Amino acid sequence: MYLRFDTCLEFPDLARRLCPEMVEGSLDWDTENVYEWMYINLPHITHSLNVSREHGWADIQDEIIDQYENDQEGLKQLVQPGSVYVIGWDRTTDRYVDNLPDSLPSLFADQLGIDVSVFSGRFNVDEADGEPIRVVRPNPDRQITM
Repeated sequence: MYLRFDTCLEFPDLARRLCPEMVEGSLDWDTENVYEWMYINLPHITHSLNVSREHGWADIQDEIIDQYENDQEGLKQLVQPGSVYVIGWDRTTDRYVDNLPDSLPSLFADQLGIDVSVFSGRFNVDEADGEPIRVVRPNPDRQITM
């Protein structure tokens, strides 16, 4: 099982919304040419969550980046990140975790205020997702504002 959703939040902000008790500097987050990823540990889950997406910077031509040399906020407005994917990952054994808690899609939807698609099977970057088994929408009564 895996989750997919769309957000323009930067990963540190996304992590803070999901883990308000997170200590600054403790986020395990990295990036490379095309992708960015982070590991999130939630108190009620025994394994980590691997959260990843195409960061969108690879789609911006160098000439355009050069034009925004003195306008970093303007440059950030041009970045269109891809969908965010969430899978379970046991970092001790370095293995995929097939099942995510049933409450997880609601937690993401409510904390981020977005729709979360739930897919069966394993995420494969080389294959299309197909149809989700369900879409979880945020419940305004459970949302936490930050």
